[in-house]
Amino acid sequence: MMQTGGEKRILWVFLLFCPIFIVSSILLSNRNDARKADFAAYWQAGHMVLSRQNVYDSAEWIAVRNQERTAFHSEPTFQYPLPFAILFSPLALMPVQFAYMLSIFLSQAALLASLLILLSFYPARSGYLELIVVAGVILFRPTFSVISNGQILHLLLLIVCASIWLFQRERWFLGGFLLCVLSLKPSIGIPMLVLIGLWLLSRKQWKAIQGMLLGGFAVIILGMLVNTRWILDYIQVGGNAFSKYYGMHPTLWGFVDKVFVVNSVSVPIGFVCVAVVLAVEVYIFWWNQPNMEAFPAFATIVPAGLLIAPYSWNYDQILLAVPMLFLIIIISSKQGAGKAALFLFGMVSLSIGLVVVAYSLGHDVWSFINSFVVWILVLYAAPKVSLSRVNEPYFA
Repeated sequence: MMQTGGEKRILWVFLLFCPIFIVSSILLSNRNDARKADFAAYWQAGHMVLSRQNVYDSAEWIAVRNQERTAFHSEPTFQYPLPFAILFSPLALMPVQFAYMLSIFLSQAALLASLLILLSFYPARSGYLELIVVAGVILFRPTFSVISNGQILHLLLLIVCASIWLFQRERWFLGGFLLCVLSLKPSIGIPMLVLIGLWLLSRKQWKAIQGMLLGGFAVIILGMLVNTRWILDYIQVGGNAFSKYYGMHPTLWGFVDKVFVVNSVSVPIGFVCVAVVLAVEVYIFWWNQPNMEAFPAFATIVPAGLLIAPYSWNYDQILLAVPMLFLIIIISSKQGAGKAALFLFGMVSLSIGLVVVAYSLGHDVWSFINSFVVWILVLYAAPKVSLSRVNEPYFA
């Protein structure tokens, strides 16, 4: 449990940043047209659910798009699982611009909550480190994309952090159940759920696995309450996403495509690369560190999941906050907050530098280096760390 002093400091951090979040939400919503952001597609999907319309019917989707003047940049149908639209429907009760402003505020609050959850694993931290972490992650390139576009990655990050917190306190079933939310973004959620399942199997945590399965079943049932055949409809509209986006994204698949160019060569090599990543994770969980704790385990899972994802956008890399915080805690505990700040500055600089590369090349594939670098660093550090000794001057 956190000490009273730590709880008070967390409260002060929220009180410090909430006015900043309110002001930034108002400024961004005044500057940006919500109808041109990714948020508009989510709002429209929630609006259609409330209106009992089919988000996977192209004619209905385009008709609503023309009527509400939303999501003109989107695909001709909704591209996510139906429960995503259902969970988003409360925001669709509001005018789109106001809902966008509220979404920006919630994104920032969820990001701050996620960081403070992870920092709670380091009770010896200083207030100076907290401010460095919050400022650094806000400057991390994917963060701005998530907040300004109204993406849901802040929710996924919060779910991951909450699950880590619950697992560390041996509330296995609830932690596993919460993870079902990751399935709302299957392109990255499914690979991560597979990796999490491998870790839970290595620890024989059957309650957590039961929670994951029941959570997945709950997601399916939630969608069926609106459309009994939503899974078939979703597969039909999203089934060709891998081939449609292949070679465009900052994943191992994009990297291999850019190196080998020819699909007949790059696709098999891509599968080999994915198999290598999975083999490394299995080795760590089953042989190298069979009782790895939740935080270090997720610190390896998140970048690995982003690397092997069939397709992923740069803003998905906000989930790298999990392994980055893990590394920051290790560095700070061993070498001080200054070295931790230097590491964070290096990651922020790398992400910004890769934006320059992306603009010069016309694609963002090389941003996969963000995930790869973090994964390699965590692979080196995670098997050596026991967070049960976090109150000592340094980790074991």
